[in-house]
Formats: sequence, structure tokens, C-alpha cells
Amino acid sequence: MQHESRIGSLLIAHPMFPINSPFAKTVVYIYQDDSVNGTVGLVLNRPSQTKVASLCAQDGNIFYDDTKMVQMGGPVNKNALTLLHTDDWHSSNTANAGDNLRVSSDNHMLMKMAAGTDQPAYWKCFIGSSVWMPGQLQSELDRPIEHGTWLTCKADEAIIFELNGEQLWHTALETYSRQAVEHFF
Repeated sequence: MQHESRIGSLLIAHPMFPINSPFAKTVVYIYQDDSVNGTVGLVLNRPSQTKVASLCAQDGNIFYDDTKMVQMGGPVNKNALTLLHTDDWHSSNTANAGDNLRVSSDNHMLMKMAAGTDQPAYWKCFIGSSVWMPGQLQSELDRPIEHGTWLTCKADEAIIFELNGEQLWHTALETYSRQAVEHFF
């Protein structure tokens, strides 16, 4: 059976997801997905207490005048910094992450952005990621609703970059519902 890639999809925690789960009321953007390496994504709506500017100051005294917060991308690789951004920009380690989106993760990306003239039109910065082994996500998608499952829909850049927190989750649920109805009619 051929694996259908979920790259560029949103995983939306179902409203019945157990409230004590670290993924309750989350939306994850999938940027890597294959049957050999598994699935990797970033939780879009869990801001940390750290501003990107503070992170820049800690990382080599880079001055960056911005109020954006670093997002908690997931429970894996909690020290890894990843930038999800539009495809109008690249750094030394940038990879395709779906339609019109890229991920970058290298030591120079923050310095490059702080220079002021070269940065993506839209972006979010993450610490950590969400990772599923091959087949693991599919088994979670197949679970009964009362055990906590994921809803999936095509990503929307406005949801990814313009919203945050629980508002992002509610808007993603509305997008899922709209896409589900459009699929049947």
C-alpha cells in the first residue's frame, strides 16, 4: 500500500482529545512525512515565554527588534530551533515544507534575519518539534474519537502565520469543517 504524504497538512486535535494530553487544543503543521522516516511537524499554537529578540540576544548577542514569541513546536528535540516561513527566503539549511512554505534550521538564520534586509514575508520560530515513527500517526488517526484523534485538512497560510493560541485551534476546526463539507458537495 502506497503512503500518501501529509506534507502541507494541518493536524487538528479533535475537541474530544483528552484535556490532560500535551496535544489538547493544538494544531500541528506537517512538513515531513514518508513511510521510511515517519512524520515531523510543528505545533503552531503554543507560544513560549521567550521572545525571538531575547533568543537572538542569547545566541551571539544578535540585536533583533521584534516582539514575536518563540513557539513550542513539540516535545522532541527541545533545543532545536526551526523557522517555518514562506518560500521567498532561504538560509544555509532550508528545505521544502509544502506549498509555498519552507523550514530552515541553522546557526545563521537569526543573524541573517536580524540584518534587517533579508527575511521571509511570513514566519514563525519554534523550539522543539512533533515526531511520529512510521505508521504511528496513522494509528492515531484511526483511533476512536473518545480516545483522542486528529482531524486533518489542507493548511492555510493565514491560519499558520496570522493566528495563535486557542484562536488558531478554533479557526483550524472551522477550516476543517468547511473543507469536509466542500469535499462532499
